[in-house]
Amino acid sequence: MNQLSVQLTPPVLSQDSAVWFSAYGFGWGYRAFALPYEAVRERLGAGDTTDQQIRLAFELGKRRILQAVEPCGEMPYEGQRVSLPAEKL
Repeated sequence: MNQLSVQLTPPVLSQDSAVWFSAYGFGWGYRAFALPYEAVRERLGAGDTTDQQIRLAFELGKRRILQAVEPCGEMPYEGQRVSLPAEKL
C-alpha cells in the first residue's frame, strides 16, 4: 500500500502506558492501534515517558509507524485495538 494513502489520527495517551491512535487506509477503513510507551522509548527515541517526550517521539516517528501499520490492512479486523510490538517499528 502506498504510504500516502494511510493517515494517522493524533495520538491519545492512555492510562495504561500506551499511545492509542487510529489509522485510515483507503480500501480498509479505520483501525485502532496501541503502541506501548516502552516501544516508543526503545524504537522511536523518547527520552522518558513524560507526555511531551511520548508525543514528540510519536510525531517524529510517524514514518516508521506508518510502515508498521500498512501491512495490517491485509489482516482480518473486527474492531479490536491492535497492539504494535516494538520489533515492528
